[in-house]
Amino acid sequence: MRYSALALFMPCALLLSACTTVTPAFNDIGTRSGPCVEGGPDTVAQKFYDARIQNRNNDITALRPYLSDDLAAMLNDASRDTSRTTLLKSDLFSSRSTLPESANVASASTIPNTDARNIPLRVELKQGSESWQDEVLMIREGQCWAVDDVRYLGGSVHAPAGTLRQSLEKR
Repeated sequence: MRYSALALFMPCALLLSACTTVTPAFNDIGTRSGPCVEGGPDTVAQKFYDARIQNRNNDITALRPYLSDDLAAMLNDASRDTSRTTLLKSDLFSSRSTLPESANVASASTIPNTDARNIPLRVELKQGSESWQDEVLMIREGQCWAVDDVRYLGGSVHAPAGTLRQSLEKR
């Protein structure tokens, strides 16, 4: 009797365990052709803004490890276009035309989906007594997180459009 009850219980247990198996939303998260910065989306975004503020220039080559492949290509194309020189001299990664003195990226620790392919994060930027927020879109390329776009939210926006990518597009 004891073995027959066990024989009935085991298939039921196996069946129930199969029902609770979690499969990733995305089996293939793509590849990355450029160098990579280690860390989660918020860590990479914070490192990006720290490097940006420390270097205080628009050297796309130095920023390449932080940028998505597509955004890096768009920035390279824009740097060859003479009609874009005014835009490229301003701070592309912030709502304001001048570089902030500090940046604080919101934590991504409350985002429950570890299979996420893109995560928007708020960034609080400060320059002197002024502060504003923008939003940085982090995407997953291969095993790396990279900056893919910036949404300008900080009022008095210098860019011709609401996001970095839209500003770089030829219209």
